[in-house]
Amino acid sequence: MANFADFDTHIEELEKTDIDYEELFNKVNSSVITDKLPKSSTISRKQALNNINKAYQNDKLVLVLGAGISLEFGVPTWNELLQNLMVYSIEKEHKVSSVLSKFYNEIFRPNPLIAGRYLQDYFAKDNSSFESMVRDVLYSNVDKSVNSRLLDEIVRLCVKPDIHHNLDSIISYNFDDILECKLEKAEVNIPFKPIFGLGMETKNGELPIYHVHGYLPEKRKLDLANKIIFGENNYHQQYSDIYSWNNIVQINKFRENTCLLIGSSLTDPNIRRLLDIALKQKGNRRKHHYIFKERIKISTLKEKLNLALTYENLSNKNHYGLNFDETIELLKGIYERFEENDSASFGVQTIWIDDWKEVPKILKKMRENVA
Repeated sequence: MANFADFDTHIEELEKTDIDYEELFNKVNSSVITDKLPKSSTISRKQALNNINKAYQNDKLVLVLGAGISLEFGVPTWNELLQNLMVYSIEKEHKVSSVLSKFYNEIFRPNPLIAGRYLQDYFAKDNSSFESMVRDVLYSNVDKSVNSRLLDEIVRLCVKPDIHHNLDSIISYNFDDILECKLEKAEVNIPFKPIFGLGMETKNGELPIYHVHGYLPEKRKLDLANKIIFGENNYHQQYSDIYSWNNIVQINKFRENTCLLIGSSLTDPNIRRLLDIALKQKGNRRKHHYIFKERIKISTLKEKLNLALTYENLSNKNHYGLNFDETIELLKGIYERFEENDSASFGVQTIWIDDWKEVPKILKKMRENVA
């Protein structure tokens, strides 16, 4: 990454460059660029929900759950978890470590790969239970009594009116047991079983919940089966062992079922690799899976563009003929088209949302087949 001195040099060079910004911005505001954008890879939301509902009715729908579904309960983000663990390895007193980790993050922005590798090495030498320590930090601020419309709707997707689940299975990339707790407390009995290690099987009628990165239930005794995929060493092992149980599960589900990704950014290299493998195995038939993605907010784009113009000494936008709102829409279109095409290359269709609060309503419509 370039440092501030490099950035200042870059700005000085731009200022010396003889650029006709009026001509440049006229091109930006024209339809020429818009016409050259990649074609949209999405289908209508109604069609997407109809397709998902069809898979749901045929017991072929797999929910793929990322970190986003647990955040509202107080589960830390991945970076927050790493930062808290790093400081906790130095200062065990929770209040002190929480404050230190916040300051450390703001000042240094530690690289997740470096942090993860350090933590695994530290706990290996310390003869401590790495999984127990992760669990302590993971649940330190969790409140499972929080009312989550998203988790409530996911629970409803797990059961048919005749008390049998409609889902083929659930794949979770989370360590926590919040979903399991919600299923246990549901008004209707929903047989399920968390799967987090080799040799675990479900009984007839049980809904499998595959914790493919590991499982750390809050109040149950941990054993060797509760190993989690955390640092570089684990990810390298996952890459090299294509026949590991968690890789095989994901490939099979991606190949044979319709998957709906919720709370996932589709940036994990291993998930992308497994989606690629599954896509090739089914003959490159795309548009099979679906992912919710939040649109970037116009206010955020305006703030970033204003900042960029300030860096370029072009804060007087009108002087250069820049149509600010048109440029914002163009940038938004470029971003969304590239996001759509990236997901589509793995056989995943994008369902755009303006806010994550929409998702429970969308799932309800899909479940009731009133898209």
